[in-house]
Amino acid sequence: MALLLAFVVPSLANAAGQGRKAPVQCWTDDRGHRVCGDVVPPAEVRRERALIDRRGVVTGIVPAQKSQAQIEAEAKQARDDEQRQAYDRFLLQTYPDVPAIERARDERLAAVEAQLRLTEKAMADTRVTLADLRGRLARPASAAPAAAEAGLQSRIDQFTVAEADHLKALARLRDEQTRIDGDFARDIARYRALRSSGGN
Repeated sequence: MALLLAFVVPSLANAAGQGRKAPVQCWTDDRGHRVCGDVVPPAEVRRERALIDRRGVVTGIVPAQKSQAQIEAEAKQARDDEQRQAYDRFLLQTYPDVPAIERARDERLAAVEAQLRLTEKAMADTRVTLADLRGRLARPASAAPAAAEAGLQSRIDQFTVAEADHLKALARLRDEQTRIDGDFARDIARYRALRSSGGN
């Protein structure tokens, strides 16, 4: 009996040791060569690897480890897809048809157009005032005391700043018109595509 145990116990220990041994893994290196081993170098974990048993049979596949750039790109793509799907739902739930989108666009453009007209009027008024002030300042020095000239120059400076602000506002509003046109054109095209595909 003791002799039998002495034989069985080492055999079980060897089997357990073999069970703990890492499986052989094979992969293709940068030169296109097939490489195998039971230890994978850190630089190779980025590659897809096949698990090979003692009979040489592939028992599984270890997927390639993704780089941080790949992980970030996939996460961004997932966020973009989620946002696109949410916006698709918004379009379908908000507008019953294309004319409704066009009406919304026209209302937005009309509001911007009204702001443009007001800003252009303010710009015209500012320039009339500036022309008047500069004309008064250009009169002979004897016609106005030094203090009055300083006051005129201060007002000219103020209206010059106002003129620049109006110019910036006009540019911003025109850009807004272009953006609205572009956004709604894309919305209409997307809405039609969604409707034609059954809203999916």
